[in-house]
Amino acid sequence: MYDSKRWLSGLMLLALVSVINAHERPPFEVVGVNERYELVVPVVTTPPTVDGTLDDPAWREAAKAQVTRQVAPLLGHPASLPTTVLVLATADKLFFGFRCAIAHKDAIRAYETRYDAPMGRDERVTVFLDTLHTHDRVYEFTVNARGTRADARFGNGRWDAQWEAAVKVGETEWTAEIAVPLGVFTYDPRQTVWGVNFGRFISDREEWTLWAFNPDRPWDGRYMPHLVGLPLAHQRRNAAVPRGLLKAFGVVDYAAESGSGFRINSGVDGEWAPRPNMALRFVVKPDFSEVAEAFESIDVSYVEQFVPDQREFFVQGGEFFGEVAPTLFFSRRIGEFDAGLKLTGTVGRSQIGALTTHNFGDREHTVVLNTVHTFGLRGRGYLGYVNALRSGASHQGLVVGGEWRFGPRLRYALRTSYARHLSPDPQRRGETFSLRLSYGDERWFAATTYTATSPSFRPLLGYVPRTDFKRWSFFVEHTLRPNGDAFYRELEVSTSGSWGETFAGAFFERNLSAHLNLTLRDRTEISLSWSRNRHAEYHLRPEPFNDRAVRLELDFGGNRPFRGDIGYAIGHAFDGRYRQPYLALRWDSPDGRWRARLELSQRTQTFGDGTRQTVQAQEISLTRVLDADRWLVLRYYHRRGDFVVRNFALSFRIKRSSGEELYLIIGDPRARQTRMHLALKWIMPLAF
Repeated sequence: MYDSKRWLSGLMLLALVSVINAHERPPFEVVGVNERYELVVPVVTTPPTVDGTLDDPAWREAAKAQVTRQVAPLLGHPASLPTTVLVLATADKLFFGFRCAIAHKDAIRAYETRYDAPMGRDERVTVFLDTLHTHDRVYEFTVNARGTRADARFGNGRWDAQWEAAVKVGETEWTAEIAVPLGVFTYDPRQTVWGVNFGRFISDREEWTLWAFNPDRPWDGRYMPHLVGLPLAHQRRNAAVPRGLLKAFGVVDYAAESGSGFRINSGVDGEWAPRPNMALRFVVKPDFSEVAEAFESIDVSYVEQFVPDQREFFVQGGEFFGEVAPTLFFSRRIGEFDAGLKLTGTVGRSQIGALTTHNFGDREHTVVLNTVHTFGLRGRGYLGYVNALRSGASHQGLVVGGEWRFGPRLRYALRTSYARHLSPDPQRRGETFSLRLSYGDERWFAATTYTATSPSFRPLLGYVPRTDFKRWSFFVEHTLRPNGDAFYRELEVSTSGSWGETFAGAFFERNLSAHLNLTLRDRTEISLSWSRNRHAEYHLRPEPFNDRAVRLELDFGGNRPFRGDIGYAIGHAFDGRYRQPYLALRWDSPDGRWRARLELSQRTQTFGDGTRQTVQAQEISLTRVLDADRWLVLRYYHRRGDFVVRNFALSFRIKRSSGEELYLIIGDPRARQTRMHLALKWIMPLAF
């Protein structure tokens, strides 16, 4: 296929490169750090009361930072409104206080009231913490002006932690207090320096501000200041911080048409963190009802779509397996099993994940290992292994790869990955390789990639939609931003293309596309795209398809209560001309209690033999938020033209930050027809 030993040797040389570990600094003053680029956290004995007021005496001793610069719309310009951040700690908690100036009380727009729900359009503040000090993976703690909370660990938004927040809104400012137990973090106790950053979204101006960043690379973790002075050495002996969580769950599922009556499933899912840098998760009799993801999507496609696994055992800690997934390990490939174990943690600059599942009745066992090591600011390397034992046979996969940054301001990046799958089935033995060179600065991003996947690379547990190709691809994007007041916020122009062939030298694909996206001052977005895609589908016919498309879209409303998308596409696909208008309307009540969605689309296609097909789809959803923990969702979906889908379902949901959850669904949100179906799932947590 290619000389894999040569690429593996290159990766080994990459791992041996010596690097500089000092932080980069922005080109402007970061208010609040000392000469060593540190924010020193005072440790107090009496914690402040988390009520949103910031008038507790403990806050007088806090370290202070000022958020003074915009990320958007005017990158690098002074923030239009000041934001002050206060930081202090106790023996077992980290506290943050935000004082956010506003034009007036009615200028605040904050719609979301549900825990861990998306808050992309809300007035909010966020704390970013790099507890591993690797400059590329952070914790995020967000609270909006209604006091709604959201959290994420290393990019995993499904991760949940127990922490406190409160807000108070006045006429000229709103304030927020955040208290996070040190016990919720994964960190190496020997690493006493963390990275830290603060962000605020000013809703009436739709302005993103950030404490420390370089306009050249706004979200690069290398520019996060040091957070020092934390009482990390004593956390191992602090018995007041819970280190474990048990979740007992039960599911009752009834479908009238199946004739099987009620199906009942129950089990236990738990996590225990014996050390700050290590966590052990286990599950006995896991949930396979998929009740939790029933309202996520309706799959009416002709080919398999990538749908993330929603099962608790795979979601929590899933961020430690990002390098081996999904190419070698797509957890939805694992069917029912009796028990599972997962170990995640850090050792120095290395992150480790190990996972096993066991189906004792069918003698099916799975082992997954993933490790990532960071080499200072310049790069990282990773190694992953998968072994699926099925019917006495071992299906093994290995992936190795890395990334290296170089050049002025480390603007260039080289990424490479090699994966191989070994199996008793010759149709599953194969390999894949990719190499990507990229460049990025404030205005330009460009990348070129080479990918080769052998015809028989079909890992038993992997998600690999296409095989048997060698392909080159490129992507170039140029971003224009005004230096001052203008009618637009941003103009993005991009082009991409690819060309490839099969391993036998036959045609595979030739693609070319161009895209223009203009964002106006009021956040109205206008986009125009063109594409031409000549691709082979030899499982359908020997001749390649020649597809073309032009699409115009208008996204209006910004972060106002009423918003929408209008689009129109024309083109040629699968030997037929088509046109497709669509409309999507969204409304959120200002008090956050009601949400309504309407989506309409119609695709009319005329084929070469003169036949015509019209496919119509309508979806209506209505959400009633009862309080921060409880809400109702009603959804109706209707599709006709190629095949008929008529679906109606109602769900009631409870989700609390303590981990307690309940789902009650009447109807089947993913069925082709409305049917009598009832599903009830509850989760009860117990901290220890």
